[in-house]
Amino acid sequence: MNRTVIALTGLALWLSGCISLGVFQGPDVLPEGRTEVGMGILGGGTLKEGEGSLGVFELYGRKGVAPRLEVGARTTGFIAVKGIVIGALMVEGKYQLIPTRPLVAVGMGVSYYALEFNSRSFTTVGLYPAVWIGSPRLFVGTRMILVTMGTTDSDKVGTGSLLGITIGGRLGEQLSIRPELTLYAPLDGEESPLIIGGLGLSFRL
Repeated sequence: MNRTVIALTGLALWLSGCISLGVFQGPDVLPEGRTEVGMGILGGGTLKEGEGSLGVFELYGRKGVAPRLEVGARTTGFIAVKGIVIGALMVEGKYQLIPTRPLVAVGMGVSYYALEFNSRSFTTVGLYPAVWIGSPRLFVGTRMILVTMGTTDSDKVGTGSLLGITIGGRLGEQLSIRPELTLYAPLDGEESPLIIGGLGLSFRL
């Protein structure tokens, strides 16, 4: 298997919903007791190969649970020939370190994905440490994705790590549009960077 096939196979796995590539949040946090729900659509490809994938989506919800602290959950998925396929499940939290502008927040997420294929089980567990800086309207962020993959026999079949830099924003208040653009670089340096564009729609309850 040549490196081109390996790179495209990796892209297919990343864009098939086994990890969360969308951000759809910034350095602001929800007021205590407020809830936000939303959906984002993602598309992207490798810079080197020019291959892409569309139809990937994420559904998410977040709630302010304490001053400057929110927790949430999300699921990934993609549109397949036989319908909509749900991918990874993720829980996450975010704490606002600096409440004055430029706002600074840190976050952590954990995702789990399982797939049965040809009588074998494929699973991934992902960790998502992140930092956001800016304002609710315009921000930059960095997010690392650490992925471990295994089989039903608990054999380690591979690991993957990505470092992403995001530029994003929010338009609107109670009903918001969230555009974003993220560049992900594999930390092993052997595969081409990924560029992912996203557009989210969220509603605050």
